Amino acid sequence: MTLNNNNPWSEISTASPGAISKLRTDSDSAHSVYWFRDDRGHCGLLVEIDNAISKHVLNKARINIRDIQTDVVEIQEEHFRALIIKLEELQNRDVFLKLCIDLIEWINRCHENDDVFHAVCTRLKKWQSLLSGKSKKLLNARERQGLYAELHFISECLNQKDTIKPQNHYDLVKSWEGPEDGQHDFVLNDFAIEIKSIAGNQRSKIRISSEDQLYTHLSELFLRIYFLSETNEDDAGESLNGIVERINNILEDNETRELFDTKLTLARYINLPDYDYPKFKLKDIRTYSVGEGFPRITPDAVPEAVEAVSYDLILAGIERFRTVEDILEKL
Repeated sequence: MTLNNNNPWSEISTASPGAISKLRTDSDSAHSVYWFRDDRGHCGLLVEIDNAISKHVLNKARINIRDIQTDVVEIQEEHFRALIIKLEELQNRDVFLKLCIDLIEWINRCHENDDVFHAVCTRLKKWQSLLSGKSKKLLNARERQGLYAELHFISECLNQKDTIKPQNHYDLVKSWEGPEDGQHDFVLNDFAIEIKSIAGNQRSKIRISSEDQLYTHLSELFLRIYFLSETNEDDAGESLNGIVERINNILEDNETRELFDTKLTLARYINLPDYDYPKFKLKDIRTYSVGEGFPRITPDAVPEAVEAVSYDLILAGIERFRTVEDILEKL
C-alpha cells in the first residue's frame, strides 16, 4: 500500500468486538507502524514502541488533539506495546491522513526503536498546536503567500550582517508579532512594520484587516509590500518550506531556533510536503511611510458601536507616500 492512497484504511475490515484490524504501512521499514481500524470502524495509526519505557514517560502520549485520541495500549496476543493515534470524527479524515503520513516520515528518520516514542510525541504536539486554533485546515494559498512575505522580511534582516549580528537574531525573531495576533507584523526598536503581499494579477490593491493595522503609538509605521509570482517548477523560486529551512540555517543558537519554531507553529505552519509548492519569486518590494495624510481608517475615526472594520487600499492612491529610505538600515 502506498502513502499516496487517499484512504489507506479502505482495505481494512472493521475489527471484531474488543479488537483491531491492522495493515503494515511499509513492509521494508525498520519500524513497525500500522494503519488500523477498531471495532467501531474508527481509523488510525498504530506504532510499536519499546516495552521498557516507564509509565511516567508513557503519560506524554496523552496529548489532547481535537477529534483525535492518543493512547498507549498493550497488544496482548502479539506481546507488544503500541502508541495509537485514532480519529474520532470521519469528516476530518483528510487532515488526519496528512498527520499520519507526516508521523510515518518522522518515524522513518529514527535509528533506534526507543527514539520512536519521543519522536511521535514531539511531532504530535506540533499538530496539537496546528489543530487547536480556529481553523483545522492547512494554510490556504493566500495565507501561504502572506507567511512567505513575512519570512522574506526576516531573511532580509538576517542578511544585514553589519547591523544584525548573531547575538541579535533572538531579538529579531522576537520582534515578529504577526503569528501572535499582534497589532503589527513586526515591532523593531521604536517603529513598526506591516507586511503585505500581492501575487498574480491582483496588483492594484491590498486588504487592510482592521482599524488598528495602520495605526500606531510608536514613532514610525511602515507598510512594506512584496510583489510575488508563483510557479510550480522545481528549478524556479522558493517554497514556504525552503525559506523556513534557509532561515533556520542562518540562526545560530538553539534558543533562537526554538523561538522561531514556536512562532511558526503559532502561524499554523509545520513542515509538510504540501508546502513544497507553490514556489515564490520576488518581483518587487515597495515601502510606504504611514503618517500624516496617509489614507487609512484609524480607531478614533470609527463610530461608536462599529467594529471589525476592514477595507481595501488602492496602491495608486498611496504612491506619494512611497519611501526610498531603506528601513533595514534603521535596525
